[in-house]
Amino acid sequence: MPHLRRRAVVAFVSAFAVTTGTFAAAANGVQRRSAVDCTEYQHTFEMPFSGGAVVMDYVVSDDTFRARLTRQGTGWVGLAVPEDPNCMNCMKNSDAVIGVPGGVPGGSVLKYDLESYMVDGVVPMEASMQTLLETSVEENEFFTIVTFAKKLKEDGENGINGNGPNTFLWAMGPEGLRGQLAYHTLKGKFQLDLTPCDVATTSPEAESPNMPVLDMTGATLDDDGPPVTSAAGTATTPGILRGGIIKLTAVCSLFLTYFM
Repeated sequence: MPHLRRRAVVAFVSAFAVTTGTFAAAANGVQRRSAVDCTEYQHTFEMPFSGGAVVMDYVVSDDTFRARLTRQGTGWVGLAVPEDPNCMNCMKNSDAVIGVPGGVPGGSVLKYDLESYMVDGVVPMEASMQTLLETSVEENEFFTIVTFAKKLKEDGENGINGNGPNTFLWAMGPEGLRGQLAYHTLKGKFQLDLTPCDVATTSPEAESPNMPVLDMTGATLDDDGPPVTSAAGTATTPGILRGGIIKLTAVCSLFLTYFM
């Protein structure tokens, strides 16, 4: 009964084709809006040339740039915005936020004018311009952690683009130095695209929430939360079909061998 065998094979392949199409639709189907807390840091960035010694967590929301700088060891750490984003020698005329442990109870987080390449050219801005919010300096035997919130645009200061490309500088001071600035031991320049945090983010969802997931090649349909950015700058978006495409070749070959 060759014709019956062929019909069985066709029916089997067709059924699997429908199933595969359903899973493709699940991966690219209905868009779901899931809540995001924009008061929390949404991204992590490892400073280039730091060898992992300095990491920044950040979020842009309400026209404000919120950041947490974590450096290895005890000492000052800072982030700066240059006057010219296309600069080569960028330090002079940059505006910096620098956190210094010790010196005063709880340390200090202040805005500075970088007037020259020397330490005495790093000058705190006048009191009326010290508008940072949510500042803190924490330290232990392993790390120094500096937090701050800064308005994207402020009169008389180099602005931050909250929805596009930026050039930033970073630097850290000598290990074990507390209560004062000194010449940096590590520094770097980098470009970073910022995007405003949305109170809801979009992620794919299966058209049928109760539809079971066919797992033949390790594929799973999961939804772990909002997109995040790793320290290497790699964006990952949960809620997608992971593990590859379900293939029918091997299964169909078995059925062809059996029926034919």
